[in-house]
Amino acid sequence: MTPKTGLFALIALAAMTSAATADCRTIAYTFRVAQNESVSTTGVSTNGSACVSRMRSFSTTQLTSGSIVSRPGNGTLSEIGALQFRYAPKKGFKGLDRYSIRICGTSPAGSGCATIAYSITVE
Repeated sequence: MTPKTGLFALIALAAMTSAATADCRTIAYTFRVAQNESVSTTGVSTNGSACVSRMRSFSTTQLTSGSIVSRPGNGTLSEIGALQFRYAPKKGFKGLDRYSIRICGTSPAGSGCATIAYSITVE
């Protein structure tokens, strides 16, 4: 992804969190809502517990909405609050699962949405 001169980028550090015994994390990624981008990230849940992804507005970029684009094949994905999504693998599942969400917002560069594709390895 190449930054465009004069455009503000949204750096999404969507923290994956869960119960104290879980180890859920994703790689940080950057997206620009005004460019209708699609980005990918990878993550891992080391004990099969549920993980929560939280998106936050910052600086001059305001996130306005989020939605589920595609659901995981080996678990559930639910919206649990404004810009918060909970992924839970099926009991006993180990392996790779995928899902995607869409985040919309406004920035000085304009308004738009970005699709974030997650690849989560459940160990």
